[in-house]
Amino acid sequence: MRGGLINARSLLRAEVYLPLIILLSGFILSGCSGHPQPCKKPSGKQVAHSAGPHLAAESYSSFDHSHFPFRKWLPLDGSEPSIIVIGLHGISGASQDFQNLGTHLQESMQGAAVYAPELRGQGNDPVTSRRGDIQSREDWINDLRTFTRLVRQQHPQACIIWHGESMGALIALHGLASFPDKRSGCNGLILSSPIVGTHREVPSWKRNILRLASGLFPRIKISLETLGGKDEVLVTNDSVHQEQSATNPYHVPAFTLRLLNTLGGMIESSPQCAKTISLPVLILHGGHDIFSRPDAVQAFSEQFSQSNGVRRNFYPESYHLLLYGHERDRILSDISEWILSLSLP
Repeated sequence: MRGGLINARSLLRAEVYLPLIILLSGFILSGCSGHPQPCKKPSGKQVAHSAGPHLAAESYSSFDHSHFPFRKWLPLDGSEPSIIVIGLHGISGASQDFQNLGTHLQESMQGAAVYAPELRGQGNDPVTSRRGDIQSREDWINDLRTFTRLVRQQHPQACIIWHGESMGALIALHGLASFPDKRSGCNGLILSSPIVGTHREVPSWKRNILRLASGLFPRIKISLETLGGKDEVLVTNDSVHQEQSATNPYHVPAFTLRLLNTLGGMIESSPQCAKTISLPVLILHGGHDIFSRPDAVQAFSEQFSQSNGVRRNFYPESYHLLLYGHERDRILSDISEWILSLSLP
């Protein structure tokens, strides 16, 4: 385990409380720079370099020539993929979080593949100084655009679906809203456990401290135990899974105020983004997800411009990490069934 700020059990508490902190404090933090940023087109600024973005066997070069690893699960029979799911992991997560989905699609759907990149600023970012930080949401969106374009160049006939989990759902949603659908390189969107509402409150004194500090010290990192409190929260029904998650080598124990501010603004502008999207959307959420209330997810799903093109699958007995919970087999089957139901080009 990296860092040493807090022990394994405390790391777990910090991890599961982070979306709650972002949701409730992020709106406050965004006030330091005026109104929350609306959905907008990424600038796409690139650093001059002799070689452009490219896809290697296990890594890719992004828009600014930063390199990031990725994992892929290709058809077992060696055939060319006709459907590719690009998975975007959650905060303090990693590409391997899509192992269950990749294996399921390999075994159940002919011609389906999964590609999952490591995200900038997270625990498998090769640049260690970037871990726990992000300069702008545009960096995430431009990484997604670049990776999608490179995957499409590798598989030009495949239909591509973005699958974002938790924080990854925010990136996918804003990425799709930033460009017209046809220019996104994406044919459909899956939002797993999107952060749109919460059951708990953060004390006002913590919000006030964050509001002040984010304006003065944007790159200061906060040990999330400080913000998360002491109570344990289940993210699956399996406490053993949670203990294992706490020891992951890619776990990030602290994040900059700048990153928290960025995510807070993305959460607040999510309904606005939804109104711009006309592609098919699948929303997955659990009744025991401490970070998003079922009624809030339902209200969010009604913001999409094509309400008849949005499917919301609610699992009353499931928790935040749907792909690793006790109903994962049902959820994985629902994902593949939804993909097969699409009228993809």
